[in-house]
Amino acid sequence: MQTAATFSFLRHLALLPLTGPILDKEVRVASRRVRNYVLRAAYVLLLGVFTVSAWYYVVGLWGTRTGVFAVSRAPEIGRHVASQIIWFQLAAAQLIAAVMLSSSIGDEVHSGTLSLLMTTPICSAQIVVGKLLSGLLQVVLLLAISLPVLAILRVLGGVPWGFVLAGFCITLTASVFAGALSLLLSTYYRHSYDVISAGIVVYLLMLAIVPAVAAALVSTGKLSQPLSSGILGLINPFRTLYLVDSRTWPAGPPAVRPLFSWPVHCLTMAVVTAAIVSASIGRIRRANLAGLSARAGRSDCPAGPKKQNLCRGWRRSDIVAGVVALAVCALAIAADATGMGAYGAYLYYFSWGFWMVALLRLAVSAAGGITREKESGTWPVLLATPLDDDRILRVKAYAALRSNIVLLLSATAVQVCFMLCERASPKALSFALCVLSAAASVFFITTAGLYFGTRLRGTTTAVVATLGAYLCLNYIVCGRHNPLFGWLLWKIASKGGTGSAPFMLLAFGMGTATFVLDTALGMVLVRRALRNLRRRIF
Repeated sequence: MQTAATFSFLRHLALLPLTGPILDKEVRVASRRVRNYVLRAAYVLLLGVFTVSAWYYVVGLWGTRTGVFAVSRAPEIGRHVASQIIWFQLAAAQLIAAVMLSSSIGDEVHSGTLSLLMTTPICSAQIVVGKLLSGLLQVVLLLAISLPVLAILRVLGGVPWGFVLAGFCITLTASVFAGALSLLLSTYYRHSYDVISAGIVVYLLMLAIVPAVAAALVSTGKLSQPLSSGILGLINPFRTLYLVDSRTWPAGPPAVRPLFSWPVHCLTMAVVTAAIVSASIGRIRRANLAGLSARAGRSDCPAGPKKQNLCRGWRRSDIVAGVVALAVCALAIAADATGMGAYGAYLYYFSWGFWMVALLRLAVSAAGGITREKESGTWPVLLATPLDDDRILRVKAYAALRSNIVLLLSATAVQVCFMLCERASPKALSFALCVLSAAASVFFITTAGLYFGTRLRGTTTAVVATLGAYLCLNYIVCGRHNPLFGWLLWKIASKGGTGSAPFMLLAFGMGTATFVLDTALGMVLVRRALRNLRRRIF
């Protein structure tokens, strides 16, 4: 009965002029994909980790042991946990939407099915909107999972429904924007990892460069602070949620109110998303023609010129990465010398995003060096040569590091420059820990890419698994969202460690643990990659 009602609903939905049969087909296919169920399970697990971490951080830090004191602190606990959950779903929803829609058009072009769709009565708008809505449906389901948790926290008091509604709307519009942007970029790039890299660059422009320019205008007196905050709140979902959070629970004396309204931000994001969708509709036929031209020229062109063009493209990207790193380091040093501390947060966003782009390209080179040969059918031929397994993996790792060495060094230089501008103490130990952590991260990404490349077939799946393992290990297991971090922080505070030295020691301890785990797990993954090298060759 329920199945028949669902099919009837989908049939009526397919009659809508903007969706057509594409949404119907994508929804049916999505219900049979195992990765969607794995995604929901992983989302629930991460949501539970973030909830427990935020809960224990507040409870342990304040020492709520007596019943009366615990009841009096319940609203504060609910506020902190609800804020952490909404921040988590804002970041996770955008990332998931971008990844799920990164191959929506590129796969159709590569497989040749987009040309067949163009011969049917289905128009370009139905293809784009159907693909977009089918990918966003999974994101909406994940956002719906968080609502019962927020409703339970509402019982504790202190969590207004206005904040929950604002967080949900901001997250929804931001995820729709990220999905639409990823879909548009998929009409330009064939591979998902190229789409994700380009999306990170756009977000760096939106979250780091534009706010830095606004901060420069404010510091020179050409733009007022409230007007700057209001403008950034219209285009930056993280800034908007921060303003909503600070207005809902003000932590200090009332300051100058910026020109800000989260419904206006959501409306602005909806208008920008509509423009991106319109551009995607106009790009469909040109992307199809470009795919046809690429497939026609692939059999005519020899392999040598293509490899030369690829190397030339890598060299161009290396030059751009080096110039950008030098410019950012120069700006950071100048801002630190002039005392303009407003650039600190934006430099942090840019350094983290730049580092993620470098690690993404390294993961693509490490994992893609094996999966591309599986996809082309040359992997069994390589294994039939006199080369032993150890040498094959060693050469693959060397090639991945060699092709990304300039980008990795540029990203490391930006991170070191940011660390030095933060006036960390002692600087020598901070510099050594930053360099060692970067080296351990590069080692882990390389080995994890080789492991997942030998275990999985698709390049995109192997790259996503590599980056997912790295983020979970470095930002959850050994990050501040680990409940153990909250417990150690509570222990330091309960023993009177209110100075900066105990907290600095805790930060160095977590950094050392990250370095040790990255190195140890990297060695384990190398051994596992050697075992799987000849087991999954197709």
